[in-house]
Amino acid sequence: MLREKIVRTCMFLLRVGMGGFFLFVAGRKLLHLDQLQATIDRFSIFPEAWGHPLASLGVACEIVVGLGLLFRRTCAGAALLGSALTFTFVALFVQGWIRGLSLSCNCIGVEREVTSYPFEVAWRLGLFALMLVILWNSCRKGKTYFNVTRLDFSEM
Repeated sequence: MLREKIVRTCMFLLRVGMGGFFLFVAGRKLLHLDQLQATIDRFSIFPEAWGHPLASLGVACEIVVGLGLLFRRTCAGAALLGSALTFTFVALFVQGWIRGLSLSCNCIGVEREVTSYPFEVAWRLGLFALMLVILWNSCRKGKTYFNVTRLDFSEM
């Protein structure tokens, strides 16, 4: 019983921490939406006209994930969307690494130069793993502690 309580507490802290992280990053990106659009345009994956809608959609998704993780009822959907977002960022950085692009990233809401692709990919994989842990926890059944009563129908 104590183990389950510790796991529940750790999962609560992880869920709230990741929700706060997503809201913090979304808030910073919202203040510098033009820089995020320029970053998306530099990736040269999508047409240039898609930069602003994708930047706005990305920030909106991060806000939804952040708010969804703060509440237990919406945690599973938010964790699924958050996993998809973090995996998308992993894929973007891996393709940039393969293409040999020198990027400046607006990933945490502040423009900065990407100096180490392995670190950036590992960082995103860590976030992806945390989102998968939250998703796993939101889908598992919690243990219930009660006395089991055995019904015996042998006299029938």
